Parts: sequence; C-alpha cells; structure tokens
Amino acid sequence: PGAGLPVIFTTDHHPYKQRKVRILNGAHTSFVLASWLCGNDIVRQSMEDKDVCDFMNKTIFDEVIPTLTLPEEELKEFAGQVVNRFNNPYVDHALLAISLNSVSKWRARCLPSLLGYVNKFGKLPAHLTFSIAALMAFYQGTEIKDGVLKGDRDGQAYDIKDDLAVLEFFRDNCGKDTEDFVKSYLAREDFHGQDLNQVPGLTDAVTAYLQDIRTNGMRAALCRIS
Repeated sequence: PGAGLPVIFTTDHHPYKQRKVRILNGAHTSFVLASWLCGNDIVRQSMEDKDVCDFMNKTIFDEVIPTLTLPEEELKEFAGQVVNRFNNPYVDHALLAISLNSVSKWRARCLPSLLGYVNKFGKLPAHLTFSIAALMAFYQGTEIKDGVLKGDRDGQAYDIKDDLAVLEFFRDNCGKDTEDFVKSYLAREDFHGQDLNQVPGLTDAVTAYLQDIRTNGMRAALCRIS
C-alpha cells in the first residue's frame, strides 16, 4: 500500500469491471465504425480528428459516466486516462481490428449504457443511439466471401468480420429502405437480448441517423450531433 502504485483494494470488483467495459471498451465500440467511415484507419488518427474526438468525449462524459455507480470524479479521471491511451503515439491500433464482432460487442459494452441512460433521464442518449446507425452503415455489404462480408469505403474494399448469422442478416437486409432495415435489425433478439424496437423513440431515431448517413455521408451526419 505504501509503494505509491495505482492499486485499488476492494471487496467488490464489479463497479470497476463495469467502468472498464463501459468506458474503455464502450468508447472503442461506439466510435470506431463511424471513424472508419470518416476516413480514419487507426485509433490515434481518430483522436486527431476533431469531429470524431468530440463525438467520443460526449459519448463518454455525457452519456456513459452518468449511468455508472462509482464517484463521478473517479470516473472522469479514469476516462481521461482512456483518452490519453487512445492518443499513444507508439501504438497503431487498427480500427478494422477493433471492428471484429461489433454486434455482440455493442450489446455487451454500449447497450447497458443506452438503457441505463433512458431509465435515468427518460430520453435517448444521442451519441450512443447514433452508434447503432454507424454500426449498420459499416456493415453494409451484399457479398460474403471467405467468411467475411465485403464492405466498401469510397471505393476501398474492407472486410467485415462477425458471426455468420450476423453477416447473413446484413447481406440480406441492408438493401431494404432505411426504416425497414432498422426495424429488422433492432428486432433481432439474438443480437441484442431483446427487441430494441420497444425502447421508446429508438427506431425512429436510428432510422433518422442512418438515413442522414446514407444521404449525406458519415462525417456530415456525425457533425450534426457532435
């Protein structure tokens, strides 16, 4: 205890595990797909991109932290350490590597914050809601080849890696009109553990965000809420 090391002694590790999953992992999952479609390739580029960095900070500080149980100052300090980690000049953390299995990652890392925010404030958290639309935009593809769904970023092909059932869903549904696509995705209880169309206002909000992305591009849509 006298060594001056950042070690916490506790009889209950759950709030600290929740903090790590919801802030560190949740931040990754909520912004990396949007950042990729904004033209960035690694995490550090994302932090140097003001639009993406602002989005991430508002997600963490305005929407995730208010749903957690540890003291606010402690959570903000941890979040600051997370942001510094993302800015590490010696680590090139590829966004596509982080994108692996994003559907199940979003359920584990972001959905609890979204639902917690709704329960606490009686309204949707805009940035976490937008992250669903960003995920759906990233998972656009009509061909599964060698176990991956083929995406396209301004003429650049990229591999979308997830469970086959996820890839098949997006292959078969991403060509639908935006509202039908969103309703079909949110209804998948095997993806989310529940029918997210039942969350008040979520279907309409995700539909509006995804339509904006499809019509005007990711960056323009991102800037409208960040």
